[in-house]
Amino acid sequence: DAQPRVRARLQDAAATGALRFLVSAHAATEELFVLKQLVEGLEGVGLAAATVAWTRTDKPQPAGARFTVPPTDAPNVAGARDLGYAVGPGNAGLPDLGELRTAVESGAVKALYVIDPGPAGTLGDVAWIAVARRSGVLPALIVQGVLATELTDAADIVLPGSAYVEKDALYTNDQGRIQATSRAIAPPGEALEDWQILVAVGRSLGLALPYQTAGDVRAALAAAMPGTGYADADRLVFTRPVPARNWLQASNPSERWKWDFLFQDLPPVKGHSVQMDALPVPGAAIPLKQV
Repeated sequence: DAQPRVRARLQDAAATGALRFLVSAHAATEELFVLKQLVEGLEGVGLAAATVAWTRTDKPQPAGARFTVPPTDAPNVAGARDLGYAVGPGNAGLPDLGELRTAVESGAVKALYVIDPGPAGTLGDVAWIAVARRSGVLPALIVQGVLATELTDAADIVLPGSAYVEKDALYTNDQGRIQATSRAIAPPGEALEDWQILVAVGRSLGLALPYQTAGDVRAALAAAMPGTGYADADRLVFTRPVPARNWLQASNPSERWKWDFLFQDLPPVKGHSVQMDALPVPGAAIPLKQV
């Protein structure tokens, strides 16, 4: 069980003010909200101990495009800012990890907790963290993520989280619009949704985090931010995926009518799985069903 080991390392580092957090801007708003409570409960000095990271890539845009893909490679920089995290220039620029790196490489940080639910490389260049851990300058490294990376290879403890397709979650885009994404598949193996991991860690440290579901987290978020777009967070609706074979039928009434009635007696002549021996012989009649 990793929980006692996580608790011991975080308690020891927090007692001397030497605990830091690094979180990807791929983290959902629910996760950032719970992390905020965890950091403030341990440190008692706001969010100064938490650093948000993301990357940027210039993306070619077609001539005359009215919708452009922003260069920021993260969905929730604005959400982090709304919750009080220091994100510097936000979506207009890159994060500054210089202060955190200086603290780690000087030995001032005794435990670093990294939360990275995004694709590979979403934290940017963090090879220096792995170097610091392997050299012993950083005594403890805890990584919560979804992929094997150079940080998980160097970590003392790895906590398997969930990718964006494995959870219902909120993100705030670069226009400030709060968007809901629905779970398409379940987390694999022993992986948990990231808010669940953070709640378990917080409870093990004696913090009151009374959340049983992601809906509970969204309700608390809504109550904590009245008068903002987040005030309706607990009323957002998440949809469930539709099986691909039923998509045409489910897409609109016209398609349902076609597939339920008009096409019901046609032989399977499309696709790569056609059984030729099932086709009618020349001159044969296809019997119609009563509708």
